[in-house]
Amino acid sequence: MITNSDLIDSASILVIRDNSNTGKLEVLMVRRHDDIDFAGGTYVFPGGKVDPEDLKNKVRVPGFPDGYSKLIVTAVREVFEESQLMIGDPHLINPHLDALISNEITVTDLIANNGVEKFVDYVIPFARWITPRIFPKRYDTRFFLARAPENQIAVPDDHEIVDIKWAEPLDFIRENKEILMFPTIMNLKLLGQANSVDEAVDFAKRRKIMTVEPKIVGGKRVIDPAAGYGEIDQENIHPGVKGNPR
Repeated sequence: MITNSDLIDSASILVIRDNSNTGKLEVLMVRRHDDIDFAGGTYVFPGGKVDPEDLKNKVRVPGFPDGYSKLIVTAVREVFEESQLMIGDPHLINPHLDALISNEITVTDLIANNGVEKFVDYVIPFARWITPRIFPKRYDTRFFLARAPENQIAVPDDHEIVDIKWAEPLDFIRENKEILMFPTIMNLKLLGQANSVDEAVDFAKRRKIMTVEPKIVGGKRVIDPAAGYGEIDQENIHPGVKGNPR
């Protein structure tokens, strides 16, 4: 049971689509600016830590594991801020999309004015990872899964995010291992069990989420096999920050 009050709540979304030409499953990957202390230069799923404003819009989603309901706003907001993709009810979002992009309104305002309930059906709990205990700065990250919104184009914010790619999960690991952190690799590996968006959504809805808190043993990250991730070569993966191998 997690009792450390110093954990920083954060949320991330694996935004997925089927490639219109190949039909293969793709996930949105964003590259963080090299100068960022944590995960600088790495490709990650869009996301970030909770903002106090996010918690003002409360909802309890039946069936969601612990902590996921309160982080829906964080997850949706962070994806939009980093990629301009707005997850949620298109009938609600589309009339406001230009205003969101031009910063006339914020994601937080949109959700506050319409209720978190309008966004619940568009995100699915996928995984939960906690930074190993040996490090002073630790994140409790809930990962969600979401279909990419139609008729929207992913664009990096050119501040925190300098590049965006749609990638096939397993291929992306093979081609970019040295600029991927351990949790990113493992969740790409898990997602790679699906061949399509429909398969991935069905997999996520059926999967029992186990909290993953790696232990560092002999320089390697060790996780409970029951979490369902399997083994992976950990050589030459990105440490996150110097001396902090997430």
